[in-house]
Amino acid sequence: MNAGEPPVAIRGVSHHFGSGALRKQILFDVSAEIAAGEIVILTGPSGSGKTTLLTLIGALRAAQEGSLVVLGHELRGASEATLVAVRRKIGYIFQFHNLLDALTATENVTMGVPRGELSRAAARERAREMLASVGLADRAEHHPDRLSGGQKQRVAIARALAGRPSIVLADEPTASLDRKSGREVVDRLQGLAKREGCAVVLVTHDNRILDVADRIIHLEEGRLSGLDAVLAGTQQLLGALAKSNRVEELGRQITAMSPAQFAEVVERMTTEAQQLLQAMTVTTDVAFAIMLEQVLHAFTIKVGQIAEADRASLFLADLERGELWSKVAQADGGGSVEIRIPLGSGIAGHVLRTGQAMNVPDAYESPLFNREVDQATGYRTRSLLCVPMFDRTRRPFAVIMLLNKRAGAHFDASDEQALGVFAASIGIILETWNEARKARRGREKVDPAEAR
Repeated sequence: MNAGEPPVAIRGVSHHFGSGALRKQILFDVSAEIAAGEIVILTGPSGSGKTTLLTLIGALRAAQEGSLVVLGHELRGASEATLVAVRRKIGYIFQFHNLLDALTATENVTMGVPRGELSRAAARERAREMLASVGLADRAEHHPDRLSGGQKQRVAIARALAGRPSIVLADEPTASLDRKSGREVVDRLQGLAKREGCAVVLVTHDNRILDVADRIIHLEEGRLSGLDAVLAGTQQLLGALAKSNRVEELGRQITAMSPAQFAEVVERMTTEAQQLLQAMTVTTDVAFAIMLEQVLHAFTIKVGQIAEADRASLFLADLERGELWSKVAQADGGGSVEIRIPLGSGIAGHVLRTGQAMNVPDAYESPLFNREVDQATGYRTRSLLCVPMFDRTRRPFAVIMLLNKRAGAHFDASDEQALGVFAASIGIILETWNEARKARRGREKVDPAEAR
């Protein structure tokens, strides 16, 4: 595999089972790339083609149509020797751990070391190291019948990583586990995979673990869903999310953009979010909400940077609690601080209630200013610009606020106009995120797995 080449490159892959009248197509013209060190989750309903795609990537099933290049090898039409060579560089984790009951945890993990790569003693030492890395050093000589479900799955992870694989493929690794054990499994997998530099592809129905993903690929009836079309249409922005699901990484990408570049990205993202709002489904809300969570943070900070504000904050109305709460609120060092204020309180509450922007050159001179927020955060607000955001029915549902124009200046009419334009765009993205969040909450309330 050449330097810079993705470990997995899928181009127009289609796949079917059976022939003649019994022929059934499973995958339709699927294209995607998976980068080194990236964790990609495949989601979608049963029968959507997730496991079929996973086994094609893993060289466990012959590629039929299109191009599938894995670790520099074209798998379509590849010889058995090539397929075996590719498989040796892949770690497999399945829903059922497939441990051998007659072997200890160390012996099971040792089986993941390619034959002939290490001496028997060195292979056992590596197995113990991998078990220690997943928190099972004290269970190394236990047989599977003396391990819990989560511990068995961690042994399976250690076995998959023992051969220093370039790719890890996991099929429903948390399906048989409770919430705590499932979280332990994916957290261990995420940490170890990042340290080992593996590309990870994980098939799951478990929406509780989607937050470990750098990127989510959603399949519907064998095709990439509309969600993936949205992500592809915002490639410049969401490319950062393919590298890291941390706000800091996306923030660096956005910060480096010129105002013109940022305006272009906002416009494109807003268009896609508006389309998603019109066709919001439960199958896309969780995946897209994960992305929008970071997009909103980065966009808000960037708007403050363009306006030369010391801080930028985004407040969303929580009607159930009667509060305005900070979706984004900068703190010292660029971090975030949580702020909750009564819905009708302060300048933010007034702007939300009236739908009218406020430009306040001296916050402490305004009778509407709530000094308790400064007292709680230790920050001294001087100048302030606050603009409402409107939902599809033209009702204010959030506000964006800029604090302290730099160099002691005040926000002027041009700042107010520019912030109003960005607020209109970011408001659409925020509403999309909020709808996805509410849909997710509604689904979790009726999730039988959560009730157990």
